[in-house]
Amino acid sequence: MSDVLSRFHQTLVDEIRANRPEYLRGPFTVAEIYQNLVPYGSHRDRIGVEMNGDYEDALLRLLAGEGDYLEVESPPALRELREELQSANPNTGVYREFAAVDVRLNQSRLHDVDGGATYAGPTSGDGHGLRGDETLLSVGDLAPSGDDPHAAGQVVSGDPADAGTMVTDADTSQAPRLVVDDGAACRWCRAEFPDRANLNYCPFCGTDVKVIPCSKCGEELDPAWRFCIACGTEAAG
Repeated sequence: MSDVLSRFHQTLVDEIRANRPEYLRGPFTVAEIYQNLVPYGSHRDRIGVEMNGDYEDALLRLLAGEGDYLEVESPPALRELREELQSANPNTGVYREFAAVDVRLNQSRLHDVDGGATYAGPTSGDGHGLRGDETLLSVGDLAPSGDDPHAAGQVVSGDPADAGTMVTDADTSQAPRLVVDDGAACRWCRAEFPDRANLNYCPFCGTDVKVIPCSKCGEELDPAWRFCIACGTEAAG
């Protein structure tokens, strides 16, 4: 299995260098790995797997941290992936539930691939990589700006399954309120929301809590949509 993980990592790095060099230093989503960068159908020979189940098992192991090739930026998501991998009969395709979670290449392992050439990243700080003088942030370091003009007029309560439900007050002078149950978790990074009023963005990954990720490709969806606008997958009801 270690050889398969090594080849998977090599293939992923090769594709990133060729097509998305900013990902050598910056984050990309789990969905981008299996949808765009190294999908099973076109890369199984390079990875060295014969069946889709073998591909899924390898990707699950990579995301769970085996070999220290990848770094999942959401601690709750990483914990769930590891627990699934360690279960008696793991669901190897469970990573699709984390399609929108950000992941990075472990910089220390890049030196093991083709001499460790890396991408310096953009110097303008445009969100697609890090400048040479920047340091990586953990999920806990990320938080939305308190000055966000869209942060007014919303409160929290409710269940994670109901996150994103818009409730309009009888007083039309007030903005619609987003109701999120106590103990709700972010659909993107799986971190538990704090019990705070005016919760518009996840304080851990910065994602708008009104949108939900497509379970297949990670596209941002409005809670009222029945199907994904990118891949056509039916949204979870």
